[in-house]
Amino acid sequence: MGRCSKEKSDKKRQQAKDMYVKMFGLETISDILDVSITTMKRWAKEEDFEQARKSSFISLHEIRNTILESFADLRDGKKPKIKPDEAAKYASAFEKLSDKKKMLSYMYSDFELLSDELIQDVQTGKTKKEKEFALQVLKIVRLKTDSILTRVTAEALNDN
Repeated sequence: MGRCSKEKSDKKRQQAKDMYVKMFGLETISDILDVSITTMKRWAKEEDFEQARKSSFISLHEIRNTILESFADLRDGKKPKIKPDEAAKYASAFEKLSDKKKMLSYMYSDFELLSDELIQDVQTGKTKKEKEFALQVLKIVRLKTDSILTRVTAEALNDN
């Protein structure tokens, strides 16, 4: 870990924040980006990573679960988390998306679930070797995932 240009440092800082929002831990981000944990903690404080995490968009599986829980609450006579008309509006808005945009929404959600599982593997590895291997797998998967999502996002945004 050494000094790098302001541009490269700013890019790493933004990547770190993005990864934190996606539920990576600071130590894991530090390992992936090859940045000291002290620097990571400073960035997290200066950029308020925690607030960014809290205000990040809700994934599709969370929306789906909230809708399903609300319908179950209605069935059981409880007050639902969201009103039925709100659930209908969400479903209607999703149905209006093009097929590529729907696929992209599912991909984002599924890739986040995969990342969560791989992060767990890194954090729960029993030996340093297991953790390092899981971290390598995570790095490779994230690189491929980012590449795929970038390409599919561009295609979906050009889809009218």
